[in-house]
Amino acid sequence: MHRLRFASFNILASLFGAFSIMTVVPFLQIIFNLNPSSANQKPSLAGQVGLVNEANAWLKLQIIEWGSFYSLVFFSCMLVVMFLLKNLSLFIAFTGLSHMRAGISSHLRELMFHKLLKLPMSFYSSERKGDLITRATNDVREVEWSFIGVLEMVLKHPFMLLIPFGLLFYISWQLTLFVLIVLPISGYVISRLAKKLKKAARLGTEKLGDVISQFEETLGGIKIIKAFNAEGKSSSHFDEKNNDHFRLTKKVLKREYAASPLSEFMGSIVMSSILVFAGRLILNNNFGLSGEMFIMYIAMFSQLIPPAKALSESYFRLEKGMASMERINEVLQAEDGIHEMPDTLEVQDFKESIVFKNVSFHYNPGTPILKEINLVIHKGEKVALVGSSGAGKSTLADLVLRFHDPVSGEILYDGVDIKKMSLRGYRNKLAVVTQEPILFNDSVESNLKLGNPYATDEQMIEVAKQANAHSFIEPLEDGYQSIVGERGGKLSGGQKQRLTIARAILSNPEILVLDEATSALDSESEKLVNDALEKLMENRTSIIIAHRLSTIQNADKIVVMEHGRIVEIGTHTDLIKKEGIYYSLYKLQSLG
Repeated sequence: MHRLRFASFNILASLFGAFSIMTVVPFLQIIFNLNPSSANQKPSLAGQVGLVNEANAWLKLQIIEWGSFYSLVFFSCMLVVMFLLKNLSLFIAFTGLSHMRAGISSHLRELMFHKLLKLPMSFYSSERKGDLITRATNDVREVEWSFIGVLEMVLKHPFMLLIPFGLLFYISWQLTLFVLIVLPISGYVISRLAKKLKKAARLGTEKLGDVISQFEETLGGIKIIKAFNAEGKSSSHFDEKNNDHFRLTKKVLKREYAASPLSEFMGSIVMSSILVFAGRLILNNNFGLSGEMFIMYIAMFSQLIPPAKALSESYFRLEKGMASMERINEVLQAEDGIHEMPDTLEVQDFKESIVFKNVSFHYNPGTPILKEINLVIHKGEKVALVGSSGAGKSTLADLVLRFHDPVSGEILYDGVDIKKMSLRGYRNKLAVVTQEPILFNDSVESNLKLGNPYATDEQMIEVAKQANAHSFIEPLEDGYQSIVGERGGKLSGGQKQRLTIARAILSNPEILVLDEATSALDSESEKLVNDALEKLMENRTSIIIAHRLSTIQNADKIVVMEHGRIVEIGTHTDLIKKEGIYYSLYKLQSLG
C-alpha cells in the first residue's frame, strides 16, 4: 500500500514537472515571434502536427485574445500551480515512505536483538560488544538509507526519467537517440566508483566497531586505568583506532561526495554533446524544430539531471548499505548453537539425578575443553567442582545450564536427554549465582522478579529477608522501587550479591549453580552472603564451583578436575586420605 502510494504520487510529480516546462513554450513564442502587426491575427490550427503543437497553437491563440500582460499573469499562475502540485505530490509520496523507512530500522534492530538473545555463549567470547553495538546502530542506519535509495531507484527516479524522456522522443527522436548513446558512458564511470565505495564502507564500519569497543572497555575499567596511571596508554590506543576510522571515513566520504558532482559533470558533457549535435543539424538545415521548441527540449532535458544525480547517489547509498547488510547478516545468520527438537518433552519435577555419560565438548575442533566426563549428581546433593584455572569447571556448569550442548555424549535429567526437553521448561528448573553479580539498570523489584515476574510483593520481601537483603533495601530512597544503576553501581559488592541470591530464591529452582559466589567479597559481606547461600541451598541440588577449598568442605561430593577430565571424586575426608591432587591443592591453600 505504501509502496503503491509512493510510486503513484511520484508519477504525478513527474507529470506536473513536465507540464511546468511546457507552459513556458507559448510565452517564448509570443516574446520572440509575435509582433504588433500580427496582434489581431488569429493563428490557424491547421497544419500543426502532433499533440504538443496543437496545444501550443491553442495557447498562442489564447495569448493573442487576452493580450500579452494578462497572458503573462495567466502563465505565471499556471507555472506556480504546476510546481505546487508537483511538490505536493512529492510530499504525499514521502509521507508514505516515512512508515517504511522507520519500519525497516525498527524491524532490523528487533531481529538483531532477538537473535542475540538466542546465540550461544561461545559467540560472545569471539565477538566484541562494541562491534555488535555498531552493527545494531550504524549499520542499521546505513541499511535504512540504502532501502530508501532502492525505493527511489525503483519507484521514483525511473518515472522522473522516463516521462521527460518520452516527451523528448516525441519532440525529436533523432536527438534523443543520440543522448541514449552518450549516457551509458557516464553510468559506467559512476558504477566503477561505487564499487570501490562498498569495500571502503565495510572497513569503515569495522573500524567504528573498534572505536566503540575501546569506549566500552575504558568505561568498564576506568577504576583500574586511573589506579595504574594508564590514562596515557588508553589515550594512545584510542587515538590509534580513532585515527584509523578517521582515515577510512574520509576516504568513504570523498567517494560518496564525488557522486553528485561527477554525475553533474557527466551531465554537462551530455548537454554539450547535444548542443554540438543539434547545432550541426541546424547548420545543415536538417533540424526540424523551431527555436522555442529547441529551448523547451533543453529545458526538459535539464529536468533529467536532478533525478540522474539522485539515481547515482542512490546507487552509492545502495553499495554502502550492502556492505552494512553483510555485517548484519553475519549476526542474523550465525549458528544458534542450541537447537530444540520439533517435539520437545515437557519437563517434570526433578526426582532422581543428573547424569553425564561420556560427555566431551570443545569450542574449536582439536582443542578439547571436556573429555569423556562421567558424573552422577543425585537430587539434594551439594556437589563441588574444584581444580586449577582452565580445568573445565565453568564449562561443565555451562553444560548443566545448557548454554552449550555436548559435542558427544549425553546429559540426562531423570534419565531423559536434556536435548529432548523444552529449553525454556528445563531452565525454569535452574538458577545461577555468578562470581560477578549481574544486575540491570532498573528497580530492585524488577531485578528480583526477573526469573519469576508473577511473584507477589509478600513473596519478594520474604526472600529478600532470607537473603539478608531486606535490611539494606528498605532504607533506600524508594525502597524496592529504587533504581540500582548500571550493573548495580549504586550498591556495594555484598549488597549486589545478596540481591542476586534473593533473585535465585524467588525463582524457586530445583537445581542451583553457584560460580564462585563469595570469592570477591570482604569478610563481613562474605558471612552475610554465605548465610544467604545456606538458606538458598536448603533442600536443593547444588553445583558449586570453588577455588577456596575451605568453603566446600561440607559438600556431599567433591569433583576434582584437571585438563578437562575428572581425576578424583569423594568427600573432603576421603580425598584428604587419598593424598592426591585435592590433597595437594588443600595443603597449598592451607600454607597460603
